[in-house]
Amino acid sequence: MRRPLLPLMSVVLAVSACSAPAPPPKPAVTSLTPSPVERQRPAVDLAAYELGRSRPVADPVYPAYGDPSIDVLHYDLALDWKPGARTLTGTARLTVRAARPISRVKLDFGRALEVDEVTVDGTRVRATRKYDDLTVPLPEPIEADAGTVVTVRYHGRPKPVDAKQRREDISMLGFRIGGGGRAWALQEPFGAFTWFPVNDHPSDEALYDVAITVPKGWSGVAHGTYKGKTTEGRSSTFRWQSTDPVASYLTLFAADKFRMFTDKGPRGIPITYWIRPQDVRKQLPVARRMPSILRWLEKKLGPYPFPSAGLVATSDSGMETQQMVALGPRYMEPSVVAHELAHHWFGDTVTPRTWRDMWMNEGFAMYFEMQWYADHEDGTIDEFISNIRAYDAELRRENGPPGKYRRDAFGQSNVYYSPAIMLHEIRKRLGDRRFWAMTRAWPQEHRNTTQDRAAFVKWINEHTGRNFTKHIDTWLDSKTTPR
Repeated sequence: MRRPLLPLMSVVLAVSACSAPAPPPKPAVTSLTPSPVERQRPAVDLAAYELGRSRPVADPVYPAYGDPSIDVLHYDLALDWKPGARTLTGTARLTVRAARPISRVKLDFGRALEVDEVTVDGTRVRATRKYDDLTVPLPEPIEADAGTVVTVRYHGRPKPVDAKQRREDISMLGFRIGGGGRAWALQEPFGAFTWFPVNDHPSDEALYDVAITVPKGWSGVAHGTYKGKTTEGRSSTFRWQSTDPVASYLTLFAADKFRMFTDKGPRGIPITYWIRPQDVRKQLPVARRMPSILRWLEKKLGPYPFPSAGLVATSDSGMETQQMVALGPRYMEPSVVAHELAHHWFGDTVTPRTWRDMWMNEGFAMYFEMQWYADHEDGTIDEFISNIRAYDAELRRENGPPGKYRRDAFGQSNVYYSPAIMLHEIRKRLGDRRFWAMTRAWPQEHRNTTQDRAAFVKWINEHTGRNFTKHIDTWLDSKTTPR
């Protein structure tokens, strides 16, 4: 997400983030136990979703979310939003690979939504719920690397989750409902579970097909590439597809009376903008800056990593949702667009394996936002770095160092500004030519992967022929500002 922070020269540079609770248990029963008849478990074609294969891990910061024993390869979501009733009806079909031998599939799923039926490979099963967990027993245990298809039908009025964070703008995460029944869902580090059953952790990326049905005259916007709409009677269905793997925090749901505008980016990349009619005059000119911002980023980062791009004007916050930047009204600024698009290289195509390495996203995006502003508006990158260095000690004192931040300090300025200073110090040691070659090579060589600090440090040392281990560890772990 994004929010204005410390003033830097004449610009206000910003930040992103999110977290969750654990209320009283609400056991729920779903569907019927299958009859004890002899059955042959159908084969599941995992090869069709090979790009969605991940190496899930447990999270050291928010261990309650995600299950490292499963790897969801593909989500097929059919969602129907009724703004008048404020209700969501969904069918989620998950193609799951067992990362180790399993006898059940445990998913994150918001208790506000009622489960109507659960099937495993077409067989109805009895699923159980506790807190925001949905546990689906398998009719037969499966070995590591075997596949299964879990389908969940559900309905209800989604509710956001209390993040228990000190950052006000991310105190509630996930599905939100606004005036007139408009709805949007943004979530970081978790909250996708408030609107569909999911392995809600960045280490488990997956492919997606999403269909959103809304009343005629409304639009349903998701992450991925827009595949068109069909209208039948009083309803329209908007279809979206992600052929590159997506982390759950980068997914998107938005339903409103948007107008769609089209554009073209570098090399003819299709771009769509989704803006409410009353906001077009103010917001469309900012959105139309995307092609030029993408061209500027490509010079430093290489080709845009996805087949399409876009921007949807949501009701609040800002987020680098994959292939479709989501921005609220107060974030509709070119420098913020540059920040969120930079994330598509640092965060989307190369994703942190756990939330301990959030700095890998935000440090780079912040640095590119400052460089964009220096190149197009006013001030220099050295002046911006000097400005934020003055705040570094205070940020570390309040929130912890960027590599070991406090659990309730997700998305605070320390994970943005401190790593940006670290990157600038690396730039000064390498020189501009080698530094920009480094920032270009990292996302291009690690496209569609999850990475961690150890991998980054090993790579940068080998790529540059210099040993930056102590430099990076000191900047990320020190409780005081390094000298």
